[in-house]
Amino acid sequence: MSRWKRRAIIAAVVLGGGLVGGYLLDAVVLPAVVHSRPVVQMPSVVGLPLRQAIAELTARGFVVQEVRYEPNPTVPEQHVLRQVPYAGSLVRQGRRVYLTVSTGAQQSVVPNVIGLPLRQAQLQLLQQGFRMGELLTEYHDSLPPGTVVWQNPAPSSRALPGTAVTLVVSQQPLPALSMPNVLFQSLEEARALLEQMGLRVVVANTVSDPTFLPNTVVAQSPPEGTPVAPGTTVSLTVTR
Repeated sequence: MSRWKRRAIIAAVVLGGGLVGGYLLDAVVLPAVVHSRPVVQMPSVVGLPLRQAIAELTARGFVVQEVRYEPNPTVPEQHVLRQVPYAGSLVRQGRRVYLTVSTGAQQSVVPNVIGLPLRQAQLQLLQQGFRMGELLTEYHDSLPPGTVVWQNPAPSSRALPGTAVTLVVSQQPLPALSMPNVLFQSLEEARALLEQMGLRVVVANTVSDPTFLPNTVVAQSPPEGTPVAPGTTVSLTVTR
């Protein structure tokens, strides 16, 4: 018999022996080992942090075979959502366990509603899972009333569904007022008139002048006829 034939026969014997050994290991030895393990009740690790769940399963002789992840709005991030086998089922010790873990609530992109009419902005926010927060106004000459000029959270940022979005909408400025003349009136009369117009009054200075009774207005700023917006501060000088 040639040397090459002898080598071929030896290789066939080795290969055949390996196949038989592998078959025996898979079909006979491993099942025997597995079935020799005690039957136990599967513990519950749902709701536990992943690290704690793995530690508890490992301590009880189980093997965590696979961990999958999915978003969940109610279960905190890195906590177990589901397990297979299920808690309470009877399994053999050493059983492989499959876990599904929460990645937390999935955040959404906040839509850009700046420049939209208020009603349209509200509908768009609601349709995308957000809710209306505080509604504020701001005077604008160049925009139609009710136009959104600012929002928080900002456009294209990410936020949890149900987050309240604060909007600022445009409001036409009130017509300018004409500053009245309050010179030589009593401080009480001048204050009443100016506050009735929506203006703020401060006594900026006092002077001695025997010509006038005490608390008589002898100077004002802004002067008479100046256009003023509601809320403007008017400074008065009165006698002592």
